[in-house]
Amino acid sequence: MIFSQSCQYAIKSCIYLSIKKEKTDVSEIAKFINTPIPFTSKILQKLAKENVISSAKGRQGGFYLNQYQYENLTIKDIYYSIEGERVLKDCVLGIKKCNNDQPCPIHNLAASIKHQLKHILLQKISELKDIGKIEFN
Repeated sequence: MIFSQSCQYAIKSCIYLSIKKEKTDVSEIAKFINTPIPFTSKILQKLAKENVISSAKGRQGGFYLNQYQYENLTIKDIYYSIEGERVLKDCVLGIKKCNNDQPCPIHNLAASIKHQLKHILLQKISELKDIGKIEFN
């Protein structure tokens, strides 16, 4: 598993919001992505607080992607909001002085994997192929 469960829920939620293209209640999102409502709510609130997604309170409220977010939101935006940037920068073994000049035993292998992950993270949510055909389990 490359992404934590929280990050997976966040990505799935954003995919759903890009499908809906309108304000959506947390319970509807949680049902669609098959996640607990309270946990989904916490994740969505965090994404909204960091302006990854938008939210509105009240009767006509909910979570949504504004036009800019819809057009520009990447997996990286979501990932960094949930996981932080250190995951891609720190040594996978936790060695503080690991770098290209003083690599840990798996530095080069990890660098290759991190490079591939960075490519995945650049994918825009709105441009994912067959986004509406996803079935979440």
